[in-house]
Amino acid sequence: MSDPRRHPDWEQPADRHTQLIDPVITVQQLGRFEVFRKLQTRIDHALVFSTTKGGYVAFLPPQRPGSTRGYTAVYEVDTGVHHFRAEIELPSDNDAFQFVVVVEISWQVTDPARFVESRHRDVPRLLLGELEQAARPVARRFSIARSAEAEGELLRALPAAGPLGRTCGLQTSWTVRLRRDQENIDHQLRMQAIHHGTDEQILTEQLGMRYDAQLDQRARQQDELTTGRALAYGGQQHELALQQQQWEHQQRLELSRQQAELQRVEAEKIAFYQYHLEQGGVHAWALHLAQHPEDSALVMRTMREDQLQMIRDQMNLVSQVLGDGGAERHELQGPKQLALRAMNDILNQRLPGVPHDPAPPYPGRLPAPPAQPPAAPPGAPVQGVPVQGVPVQGYGPAAPQPPATYGPAPTFAQWEPPPGYGTAPVQPPAPPGPTAEPEPEPEPEPRPEAQAQDQPQADAGRPQP
Repeated sequence: MSDPRRHPDWEQPADRHTQLIDPVITVQQLGRFEVFRKLQTRIDHALVFSTTKGGYVAFLPPQRPGSTRGYTAVYEVDTGVHHFRAEIELPSDNDAFQFVVVVEISWQVTDPARFVESRHRDVPRLLLGELEQAARPVARRFSIARSAEAEGELLRALPAAGPLGRTCGLQTSWTVRLRRDQENIDHQLRMQAIHHGTDEQILTEQLGMRYDAQLDQRARQQDELTTGRALAYGGQQHELALQQQQWEHQQRLELSRQQAELQRVEAEKIAFYQYHLEQGGVHAWALHLAQHPEDSALVMRTMREDQLQMIRDQMNLVSQVLGDGGAERHELQGPKQLALRAMNDILNQRLPGVPHDPAPPYPGRLPAPPAQPPAAPPGAPVQGVPVQGVPVQGYGPAAPQPPATYGPAPTFAQWEPPPGYGTAPVQPPAPPGPTAEPEPEPEPEPRPEAQAQDQPQADAGRPQP
């Protein structure tokens, strides 16, 4: 409310957003015979006029008086809703400890005339005083540690005491929150920190034990895996060593078998060569030709020379035996038969030293010799007598012969020597000389024409030197 002609007796600089303590904004005195004027006030403010009899008349917005006659003063009162927050201390059952109460109050002037008449200028202090007066007996019944119970009891007891500021024309709403004092709170915080630390240590130890158990279990599993791997590797190594030993044993056995086979082959070779070398003469040369067929010319030449030399020696021996008269007639009967047989062989173009009967076959597993070719017609060249399956050419011109069909040569591993093979043949004892053996009849002398007819054939079959 403002009047340009007069200034108010009291006025506080407050607007809509100012934190008010006293809701009376302005106070202005009115003259007794003052001419009526229109009062300029805010629309949300109430006007309270004091009468000459000491009463108060309130005009709530938007009502305004038509005249100021009979009023001595006017009060402009803020009727808006205001809030404030404050902290108070309430005693506990022990005077050494006090509760701290946080109060939040909303207030509004609903009866301006009663508020002006009450003469209060500090609304927060008025409401807090009434609150402390009602709450102090309640808080005294609880210890400092029972702050939650004390707060609940306050919230039940204060509404029963009546609304705050009702006697002053105020309408209030409030709430309280009770807590311990700061020292007790700090103590509880320290105790809580200790408990928390202890719980953390206990939990750390428990979890550490679980962690250690897991580590131990993992280490055990690793040990089991390592042990199993080592056992498997050892088993493989053992199997490998056994297999290597078996291989080495088999190799030794095979080597021993091969050595035994080589020894047997060598023995067979020795027996083979011994047999053929013991036969001598044609057998030895036949063996040499079987191994070295390219030396056939040398063998034939050597055989001819040996045969000629042997014939000469036999002729000389026959001449000496027959011409010498030192021996008895019965003593010369056997040599004469041999000499006559040798002469017969020579005349019949048979090689001296070759037996009349065919030689026994080689004791090895050789195939049977082929069938003998048919006899040559009269006048054809005479073929040699086959020795051990190898035909020996005579002194006449050789006729073409079909190839021998002996089959594949037997190996020494297949040949099995007969019992007693390789030993020197035992010659049967010579029968005792006949005491009265009849003298053989002399062979008829060949006729000259027969000798002349046979001589060209013999000369034709004789090898030229």
